[in-house]
Amino acid sequence: MTADNLSDATWVAGLLAVSGKNLGGALVSENVADEFMAAYRAAVGPEGGLRVVSSSMTAEALTGSMDLATTLALGRPMYSEGLLTTNPILWVRRAERLDAACSSLLSHALDHRQILLMAVIDENDSDAVPPAKLEDRLPFRVFDQAEVHWTRDDIKNAQDIMVQQPLAQNFLEDLCNAAFAVGISSPRTLVQAIATARAVAALRGQEKIDQSAIALAARLVLAHRATHAPPDDEEQTDQSSPPPDPEETETQNDTPQTPSDAEVILDAVKAAIPANLLNALADGIGKRAAGRNLKSADQRKLGGKRGRRIGNKRASSLAGQRLDILATLRCAAPWQPLRRKMADTDRMVITRDDFRVARIKQRNEGTAIFAVDASGSTAFQRLAEAKGAVETILADCYVRRDRVALVSFRSKKAEVFLPPTRSLERAKRALASLAGGGGTPLATGLDETYALAMLVRRAGGNPIIILLTDGRGNVTRSGEGNRAKATEEALSAARQFAAEGLQSMIIDVSAEQHKSAKILAENMKAKYLAMPRATASDIALPVSMALKSVSA
Repeated sequence: MTADNLSDATWVAGLLAVSGKNLGGALVSENVADEFMAAYRAAVGPEGGLRVVSSSMTAEALTGSMDLATTLALGRPMYSEGLLTTNPILWVRRAERLDAACSSLLSHALDHRQILLMAVIDENDSDAVPPAKLEDRLPFRVFDQAEVHWTRDDIKNAQDIMVQQPLAQNFLEDLCNAAFAVGISSPRTLVQAIATARAVAALRGQEKIDQSAIALAARLVLAHRATHAPPDDEEQTDQSSPPPDPEETETQNDTPQTPSDAEVILDAVKAAIPANLLNALADGIGKRAAGRNLKSADQRKLGGKRGRRIGNKRASSLAGQRLDILATLRCAAPWQPLRRKMADTDRMVITRDDFRVARIKQRNEGTAIFAVDASGSTAFQRLAEAKGAVETILADCYVRRDRVALVSFRSKKAEVFLPPTRSLERAKRALASLAGGGGTPLATGLDETYALAMLVRRAGGNPIIILLTDGRGNVTRSGEGNRAKATEEALSAARQFAAEGLQSMIIDVSAEQHKSAKILAENMKAKYLAMPRATASDIALPVSMALKSVSA
């Protein structure tokens, strides 16, 4: 098989073997991980030094920590080395489950070109989103199967002829234009594409980077990062300069047309964008939103220092853990006669296997975000109910330490009247000045609520959105009074909540329910509650139940 007929995954295996630390690594689908590992190992040879680790590793496993068992045995501080210093080539299983500390350490090592990282993710899991830090620093994504093609001799020859020459100005401009055409603006991505082009040329036995090397590099690095569909040929023609003189056109038609470098590079990127992603980009849906890896399972980690104690476990690492001294002594006690005899000592002998640490369950902080439609003739009714519900929930949340926030929208704007708080007095002061009346900027209100919910989630909380509205917006984001456009913008804003998996409910308190609120709830993936004669306690009840479920 010639190099031109190789699959993308086979190319990636060879490129990482040639210039691994300079490139950083790859995100690898779990479905093809074994084949890719075999192709990479065949290229680097037995001295590759690849280490397979689990995503459940601790930050201390990466950086090293004090070895308490050895320290106690020898009577002086002893430290163990971390993976970042002893294993510069790491293969991480289920990388989407990495915690924030490990992701930051790996990202720092990638920035300083200390490691080569293969992060394996489960493509079958729609929520399997790797940490954004790592995704930005790993240039390749391996979807298809790799074949054993490159040999150790191929890699050595490529490393011998690869030079760090500057990229030609025209190639650099074409690469930048191709990146912008698919919505990529990160300078890091362009640097990765240039380094990839050098490695491609070296693997082909070329000392200079040509058009085909740039096109392949763009295909491997840019295609899977596209955030919007590339322009069609017709759009490019419409945006071009006015048509030339007819006489010049006739002369040009006699000459065969050769596609430019920019066209070849962009066509290579287009061809590599997966069909399902290309269709989604063309429809304006975009890629999976960043941040969906902030799952509740990640927020309910066991083994922290704060939270409710639910038992103990064997210690894999003592750094960052709460040592359970009594449990440790109970484990060591039955072995003391034998250990003292073997060690010829009267002291208590404790080994690594005896250490036990407390298992801690960290509670999740819930934040109820009320988004209140304060427009129209029924605004005062909604506001009174919302104020009463906020005060009821705050009075009930003291023990759980949950928080409440309130967003109000009317006329042409939306604003946060009550930032997330646990203070009942502060809430009463803020709610006292809440006014109503005017048009309904529903999309603007949803945008403000979404921004606040994402802020709460990034801080580690669990936002729950309670929207009090009849779903009939009539003011656009620009402040224009256009019901049709306002409805379209509101449904588009509602789909953001569904894409992020935010827990939400729509409470329709209007006297005559309208299908607009139900349609809005369907687009938000929200629970719809019709409460035409609801009191504050009626609204507070389902919200309190939702807060209890996330705080358990």
